[in-house]
Amino acid sequence: MAPEPSPRPLRVIVAGAVAWADADTIARELSRLPTGSTVIHGDSPGADALAGAVAARLGLTVQAMTKSREDRRRFGRGAWKGLNERMLAAGAELVLVFHPAIADSRGSKHLVELALAAGIAVNVIDS
Repeated sequence: MAPEPSPRPLRVIVAGAVAWADADTIARELSRLPTGSTVIHGDSPGADALAGAVAARLGLTVQAMTKSREDRRRFGRGAWKGLNERMLAAGAELVLVFHPAIADSRGSKHLVELALAAGIAVNVIDS
């Protein structure tokens, strides 16, 4: 009997609270991704930065994205809205959000709403 084929790599956006400091929870979730997966994250401290570091340590491909001049022109202090749009436009099959209070969030909640509207699976991890 032939072995089952490995799951295909995924493109996953990881975002969350700036105050998120639980690298172990991020590692637990990212370790479940298929080999060869890509983790896309923004330029915020907390969950975003931790996700990039954890993904690299796990041998996943990391695609870090930053707020652009165009994001700042369009949205001013809300440039994260443009970054969220561009991360989704880069292609993703899953969004993982690490946030203890997503209902009170601006940036993470915005990303979740955009992803769900686009038919992309979302998993919010709150602890």
